[in-house]
Amino acid sequence: MSSPSVYVNGTFSEPMTAQHNFQNQYDLDNPVEAMTTYARVMHEHTKSQMDIATRSARRRSPYDAASLTSSPSPDGSVDSRTSA
Repeated sequence: MSSPSVYVNGTFSEPMTAQHNFQNQYDLDNPVEAMTTYARVMHEHTKSQMDIATRSARRRSPYDAASLTSSPSPDGSVDSRTSA
């Protein structure tokens, strides 16, 4: 019996072939070059994710940000940033 090619859990699914494709995309005979290339790809991915998060944060109004920090707690605790 062959192993499944897709992991499924409820409504989430993910291909299980990524780790198998690594050797097809990177030269394993030259590990330094493979690592450097992979690090560059991951850096670009992280940079892209940070840019998306920054743009999203800029779209929020100042009112939305203020409402996140000034909500009273149901247990009566005080926000340390606003207490005297």
